[in-house]
Amino acid sequence: MLTAKHDDAQPSTAPLPVGSFTVYSIDEARLSLKAGQLDLLQMSPGKLNYSLSMSQLGHIQIYRERSDKPLLKRGVNWPGSLVFSFVVQARGHGWLSGRAVDPQASLVADGEELPEIITPEELDLLFIVVDRQWLSERIGDGASRQIAGSARNLRCFAAWHEHSLVLRRLFPLLPGQSRAGQPAQVVQHPALGQGAGASLGGGALAEDMVLEALLDVLGSVHRVEALRETDHKRLIDQARLLMRGDAPERATMSQVAAHLGVSRRHLQTCFNTSVGIPAIEFVRAERLNQVRKALVEARCAGRDVAIGDIAADWGFWHLSRFAADYRDMFGELPSKTLRPYELRAARRAAQRITSQNG
Repeated sequence: MLTAKHDDAQPSTAPLPVGSFTVYSIDEARLSLKAGQLDLLQMSPGKLNYSLSMSQLGHIQIYRERSDKPLLKRGVNWPGSLVFSFVVQARGHGWLSGRAVDPQASLVADGEELPEIITPEELDLLFIVVDRQWLSERIGDGASRQIAGSARNLRCFAAWHEHSLVLRRLFPLLPGQSRAGQPAQVVQHPALGQGAGASLGGGALAEDMVLEALLDVLGSVHRVEALRETDHKRLIDQARLLMRGDAPERATMSQVAAHLGVSRRHLQTCFNTSVGIPAIEFVRAERLNQVRKALVEARCAGRDVAIGDIAADWGFWHLSRFAADYRDMFGELPSKTLRPYELRAARRAAQRITSQNG
């Protein structure tokens, strides 16, 4: 088992205040994660059941994310971070760098260069974000050379390990909640603290506990594979840019294929084998999500906007058809998204944002 260093040397990076939060929609998650500039898009139709819980333990953030629809995730995390992702449970395939992702593998990525990923149809995910410099100062000589070397030299890689060890060592440390949005009974170590009562001492103890568990899991890794984008993925990324385009000049799929020097059929095959979603559905989902983001941002800022203008900006010219597509995708009309609302009492009780500084 790998062990952390326990010496008197102080890390050169300052810890963040201890705290936690839970949200129940990707709209709220985007706002909560805004400092990290992470983005979440719903990629298949239907009402989404989603939750994200986070605990901040100084140099470590622990997340639990659950979703019953595929999500497109992209962006960057905070500077100097390293992201470890572990699947607790999944149904279907996720997609990363143009390849289907093995749910038994964990992913390790540079927080400043996160790859775009599409999650499986259903996913219960555990991920841990660690300050890279702090980690390097803590792991000592006993750290796995394979993992340490890969983390230094690769943007993103998959690591195969003992999955049961992940559940046994890491899952009990996570915040959690029920599907209905009500607080659930979870196994949690006292060192993780309870809301505003958590202290610096508790945070440091929790950091040590989580680090020991993480290193224990990484010590069981038996294979590492770099994840670099395929040629098909690079091709469809070019196609997506052209198909999104400026509204008056948005190209059709046939025009895009001709511009890229490939057949329409080949371009469609590239989408199917790289992201698992047909091209037209994929790009339409991206555009609908961009409309939704604009409406949510306007609502939060208290700005008056015209739904038709925003829809037209993203290529939706027939408003009745757009409203139907929007409702099919998100389970509500765009006018409801734009309407101010109050969080239900249960959600207000469950969404806790606490700080060491009060």
